[in-house]
Amino acid sequence: MKLNLIIFLTSFGFALTGAAQQNAKPLGFDAAAGVQTYYAPFLKAEVVGVQPVVMAGVHQPINLKNTIGLSLRLGYNKHPKQGDALFTQLLFQYNPVIAKRIELGIGTGVGYQFSFYPSAPLKWNGSEWIEGKGSKGILQLPVLASVGYKSIHTKTGSITPYLAYQLNVLLGYTPDLSPLPSSYFLLGVKYSSKK
Repeated sequence: MKLNLIIFLTSFGFALTGAAQQNAKPLGFDAAAGVQTYYAPFLKAEVVGVQPVVMAGVHQPINLKNTIGLSLRLGYNKHPKQGDALFTQLLFQYNPVIAKRIELGIGTGVGYQFSFYPSAPLKWNGSEWIEGKGSKGILQLPVLASVGYKSIHTKTGSITPYLAYQLNVLLGYTPDLSPLPSSYFLLGVKYSSKK
């Protein structure tokens, strides 16, 4: 499954590049920072501790109004108890603009996360505990909601600060906590070209 996801994301990267060359709208850019937390309310298990998360990405519009597009994002979140994580996400987004300035957004997609354990893990081999791997690959299913304000317009494009909430469903985190919800509360900025 890991190999299939890597191949899928790599193929998307090539498709995104090809679409950018054929599409009249060039790539947009996105950067965000915020806080992240894990929690499992369905198991009455609250994982406490809000920790930082940062991400950056590119956005390829696929319609003339620039309201529908695909985004490829890379990110990092820190957590002293659950372990730090690097992740990549592919999101299909719908971003309508109302009153010429307010940009709403919803999106969903798929992602992959490498979680790094904060301490040396142990693994049971059937007869004894042995040293385990220091990282684990986890499938992400992200859902994003955002609101932004197109406040700065230049000759070449527009800059949109935004607030966002993203829920990630993590599959394969542990046998006892799968799926495990993870939330991001983000403050970010987007740049979209007028060309």
